[in-house]
Amino acid sequence: MNHLSEASTGTPATGNIDSTWVLITSFSALLTILGFAFISSGAVRYKSVQSAVITILLGAVITILFFWLLGYGFAFGDDKGNKFIGLNRFAGAGFGADQTKDDYTNLIFQSVGAIIVSSLFGLGTLERSRFFSISVCLAVISGFLYPTVLHWVQPTGWLNKFGFIDFAGSSYIHLFGGITALVVSIFLKERRDQAGNVHPGIFPHHSPINIGYGSIILCIATLIFINGANQEGKTDKYEQGLIAVNTLIAATFSALTSFLAQYLKTHKTSLIAISRGSVAGIVAISAIANDVRIWESALTGILAGLVYIVLILVIKRSHVDDPAYTLATHLGPGLLGTLLVGVLSISHGFVTGNGFKQFGLQLVGALALIGWGLLIALFVVPLKGTGVFKINPLQESKGIDTSYAEGEAIQFVDEQPEPALLSSTPKKGIFQ
Repeated sequence: MNHLSEASTGTPATGNIDSTWVLITSFSALLTILGFAFISSGAVRYKSVQSAVITILLGAVITILFFWLLGYGFAFGDDKGNKFIGLNRFAGAGFGADQTKDDYTNLIFQSVGAIIVSSLFGLGTLERSRFFSISVCLAVISGFLYPTVLHWVQPTGWLNKFGFIDFAGSSYIHLFGGITALVVSIFLKERRDQAGNVHPGIFPHHSPINIGYGSIILCIATLIFINGANQEGKTDKYEQGLIAVNTLIAATFSALTSFLAQYLKTHKTSLIAISRGSVAGIVAISAIANDVRIWESALTGILAGLVYIVLILVIKRSHVDDPAYTLATHLGPGLLGTLLVGVLSISHGFVTGNGFKQFGLQLVGALALIGWGLLIALFVVPLKGTGVFKINPLQESKGIDTSYAEGEAIQFVDEQPEPALLSSTPKKGIFQ
C-alpha cells in the first residue's frame, strides 16, 4: 500500500498515480474517526462516554500532527540504504509531486492508516487513563513506532525486500495497532466498579446501538481506504473493481458467520456480533484484497468471523479488559489475513501451487511486527510506574467524565447504582 514507486506486492508500477482517486478515497476514509468515536462511546459505561470520544478525537489530532512532523519522513523518506527507517522529508520538507510520485496526496492517505492505529491504542485505554499519558504514547506511536513498520513494507524496506506482502494493512495497521492495545490493556488492568473495587463481573456495553452505528461507518470507511491502496485508480479498472468486490464479500461472510455463531451459542441475536464481525472480515481481507478469487475472499470472511467469536470467548474469560473488542476485531483477524497471503494468494499461496515459502515469510514478518509493537511497553511502564498514566481509584469509580471532562454526557432521571448494572456472571479461567 504505497503511492510512490511500486505496488505493495513488490511489482514495479505500470501506470501513473491517479491523485484525484487517492484524495477522494483518503478524505472519505477519514470517516474512520467517526466510526471509532461511535464504537468507543458505546463500549464504555455511560459515565465515561464523553471521555471515550475525546480519546478518539484527541488521538486523531495528535496523530496527524506527529505523522506530518516526523512520521511521514521516517516512513517514506530516503533511508540511505539502511532499509529500516527514512531519514528525510520531515514536516513537509522536500515534498514533491509528479506523475509517478505525490507526497502530498500520499500524506493524506497514509494519515488515515496512522489514525486507525492510534484509535486502536486509544480503545485499549478506555475508562482508565489520563489524557496526558495517552497523548504521550500516541505521539510516540504516530511519530516513530508506526512509521518505522510502514517503512519496512515500502519498496526499500527490509520486510519488502525479504518478500513479505501486505496490500492494505492487515499486518502493519491492524495487527500492529492491536498489539499496542493489548499491551496497554494488560498494564492498565481491569476497570473498577462504583465501590472502587475490581469487579469480577463483565461490564456491559452502555450502548450496543452506538457500537453498531460505529461499526457500519468503520466498514464503509475501511472499504474505501482499501480501494485507495490501488494507486492507479480508474486507469486500472479491473483491480479497482476486484478489490471492492473482495472486500465487500469478506465483510458479508464474516458478519454472517459471527452472527450465526453467537446465536447458536446464546440463542439470542447480537447487533455487536454482526457489526463488529463485518469489520473483522474487512481487516482480514486487507492483505490480499487485490490477489484472491471471490470464493477465497468469502472463505477469508468465514475464518475471520470464527476468529472473532473465539477471541471474544477467550477475552471474556481472561483478565484483559477490552471494552470495544479491539483484539477480536483487529488483532486476531489482522494476523489471520497476514498469514492467508501465503495460503490463498493467487500469486504466492500454496493453495494455488506456489509452495509454502510465502507462508513462512509472512509468519516471520508478523512476528517482527508483533515484536516492534510490544515496544510501546517501554513508554507505558514508566508512565504507569510514576502514577501519571492510570487515574486513581476514586476518579475511576466516579467516572472519567466527572473527574476530567465537563460532567457526564448522559444523565438519567431514574439513574441506578452501577453495581445493579453489572453482569452477575463471574469471569472464568481462559479454558473453562
